[in-house]
Amino acid sequence: MNDSSRPRQTPRWQLDEGALRALLRTLDTDPARAALEYERLRARLARYFSLHGVPHPFEATDEAFNRMARRLSEGEVVLNVEAYLAGIARLVMLEERRKLHRERAALASLLGTEGSDAPPQADPLMREDSLRTAFEAGLAELPHDARQMLTDYYSGGGGERMRAREAMARGLGLSIHALRNRMLRLRQRLERAVRLRLGEPERDVPPGADTNTQEDG
Repeated sequence: MNDSSRPRQTPRWQLDEGALRALLRTLDTDPARAALEYERLRARLARYFSLHGVPHPFEATDEAFNRMARRLSEGEVVLNVEAYLAGIARLVMLEERRKLHRERAALASLLGTEGSDAPPQADPLMREDSLRTAFEAGLAELPHDARQMLTDYYSGGGGERMRAREAMARGLGLSIHALRNRMLRLRQRLERAVRLRLGEPERDVPPGADTNTQEDG
């Protein structure tokens, strides 16, 4: 697959110096007071996200400020900063909770699905909280792209899952078989990290699941 046939991603908006200055001027015309107000609002938003179960409250807070700064840079006028930020924060919180739900559904699939194209089933005697803690710690050790791929690959079910995998393969320029091999290696890497944290021996790699399998596509 050539580059022209791959889906193009819109570049992520980045907060620059001009947008930051516009944001601070909206908080207060005096730079010192604006900085203090920014820190006050940042702490308040972080508490809000933490109380609503957002895993990374300060990252969510920065995202809320970035969205406000972007809208200001596009010419939007904000008269009530706190109310405006509260509205953005609620949207970010809902997005993060949906994302968390999606990741947990993928986790359940990773830990409980059987078959040659599914992750190994968890030990039924293992306490769920210990297993989840070990899994999330192992997942955190993976690069961001790898975590996202695992989440996307094991999300959904039935026809929806297959369509998502086909779209993922097209986006990466791989065949379904090559994508399956790549995900198998990621899954095995994650399983090794989980078993290490649980003090369990590594599983033998089954025939046909060679981690040196050549990817095609």
